[in-house]
Amino acid sequence: MHPRAKGARQSAAADRPPSRLTLLFLLFVISSCGTQETTVKPPPQSFPSSEATNATTVFLTGAVVTTKIKSERIVSYADRDSAWSHGLLVDFFDAEGKHSSVLRADSALLRERRRGLEVFGNVGITTDKGTKLKSDHLAWNDSNRVIHTDGYVVITRDKDVMAGYGFESDPELTHIKLRRQVTGTVTDTKKLTDSL
Repeated sequence: MHPRAKGARQSAAADRPPSRLTLLFLLFVISSCGTQETTVKPPPQSFPSSEATNATTVFLTGAVVTTKIKSERIVSYADRDSAWSHGLLVDFFDAEGKHSSVLRADSALLRERRRGLEVFGNVGITTDKGTKLKSDHLAWNDSNRVIHTDGYVVITRDKDVMAGYGFESDPELTHIKLRRQVTGTVTDTKKLTDSL
């Protein structure tokens, strides 16, 4: 091929407008260079700080044990001051450290630093004197030694039965308050009024 014909062909190719495919490729390269990819970070997940079986948590006032919480399984989250406890048995002690009552529940939310406990499912308390309480939910504050709930409770003492909503009491179930829709069967009103 003659060198002039080759040069003429190259200059003709250079004078031709770029193809549509070439333009699209250039636009893609330019647009990808100009934008910065934004990465979306997932929200931080909270993982347990510890997990144990057959664990015991103890609340003290001075050197006196006030509450002993036994859990079949406990999962703790130290950053949130919370632990989920399953298969719960709680022993309550009076101000002198003498055992006063037992609480059982399916599960609980435990706040160690706040010295609090919230129990759920098949909640039952039995005092050493034989008084019994049943509920679905109770909350316990070890600092002021108050058990309470806005929910429904049934309390049995000998042949007396009391039930109602908005319960508050000490762990010995000696000073009981029921706020709403109170019903019951009472054989000894003096004993009842002494406990309220």
